Amino acid sequence: MKTKAIIMMMSIMLGLGVMTQSYAQDTHTNVEKNLSRKARRELRKKERIAADQYMFQSAKAALKDGNWVLESNRLITKWGNTIPVDSNTNFVELQNGTAYMQLAFAGHNGPNGMGGITLKGKPTQIKMSTDKNGDVYYQMSVIGNALTADIIVRLGNGDNYASAQVNAITSGAQLEFAGQLVPASDSTVYRSGMDF
Repeated sequence: MKTKAIIMMMSIMLGLGVMTQSYAQDTHTNVEKNLSRKARRELRKKERIAADQYMFQSAKAALKDGNWVLESNRLITKWGNTIPVDSNTNFVELQNGTAYMQLAFAGHNGPNGMGGITLKGKPTQIKMSTDKNGDVYYQMSVIGNALTADIIVRLGNGDNYASAQVNAITSGAQLEFAGQLVPASDSTVYRSGMDF
C-alpha cells in the first residue's frame, strides 16, 4: 500500500513538474510569437508595397507600349451612380492599334450576345503624361463605326488601379470604367466576336 501511495505521489509531482515546464515554454513561445507576428506584419506590408509598385510599373509600361486592358469591376455614370460589373466582360482595351470598349450585363439582351455592346475603333491623338504625384494620364480619341469618343485613363501612383472616362463625342454620353489595368498579354477578359 505504501509503495502505491509513493508511486501515486511521484506521478502527481512528475505531472506537476511537466505541466510547469510546459507552461513556461508556452509563455516563452507566446512572447516569441508576438514579436514574430509584428515582424511578419512588417514583412507582409513591405511585400505588398513591392508587389503594388511592380503592378504599377507593369501597367505604366503597358500604357507606353499601347497594349493594355482596363478590367472594370464597376461602372460610374455621369450622375455618379456606381454599378458593380464582371471584370471579365466589362473593359476598355487597346491592343495592336485597335481600341475596344465592352459592356455586358448578365441577364439582359444586347447586340454582343452578352447583355451589352462591344465597340471598336482606331485610336488617334494619343498622349501620355505624369503629374507631380506620379499619377499617369493617358488620353486618346477613338473613331469607329459606332464609337466616336475621347477616352482619358488615370492610373494612380502606387498600384495598377485605374479609371477610364469615356466621353462620347456625338451623343454627349459619359461613362467611367474603374478596375485593374494590366498588360493585354496578362488579361483574362472575354471579348465578344460581335463588335461594331
